[in-house]
Amino acid sequence: MKNLANSITLKGTHIEITIDISTFNTAEPAFPFPIILIVNRQILAGTCWSREGGKLTGQPGDPYGLLQELLNVLKSVLQKQAEYRTTLFIYFSDYLFKCEDESSLRIYYNNELLSYTDCPEFKGKHKGVVELPLKEFVEDVLKISREYLEKYAPLIAKIQLEHGETPEKCDYLWGLYREVKELYEKRFGSDNKGMPER
Repeated sequence: MKNLANSITLKGTHIEITIDISTFNTAEPAFPFPIILIVNRQILAGTCWSREGGKLTGQPGDPYGLLQELLNVLKSVLQKQAEYRTTLFIYFSDYLFKCEDESSLRIYYNNELLSYTDCPEFKGKHKGVVELPLKEFVEDVLKISREYLEKYAPLIAKIQLEHGETPEKCDYLWGLYREVKELYEKRFGSDNKGMPER
């Protein structure tokens, strides 16, 4: 985890989420912060424009909604539902999560905003498939969700209030976190090293 003055990075073994807190989208408060989402070194959310320095930057998204949807994906998958489609509360994005078997998860993604990039190193990287171990992905999402709730949700709420927006109450997200943790323990056992406490 790194917390720079202008960004928050939540990181697990396979997933990395960077939230740019220096910018608040007042025109579209449903997607208040630029977000970069990387899974197994593949860019699932983010964009690049040469006129803005040719570096990967976030695309409009909602960190609370992103974590809520990731937990909802896990809830569905751990309850043996074969697939879950969502935007993850990231503007111009579409994701399909599929369990191909008991131990692996595939994420089919289409990051429409990145399809318009003029940065050569990102051309053609706007859609694809990421496959990863289900157990490790669940552990990652639980770890970063807890970290967000404990350390960063109050900061996000403060920024939203400064812009006249009503922050999300985290009770629902905590409840969803606990529900997924319980499903994880039923499926994989409760003495797993990668599992966060709480």
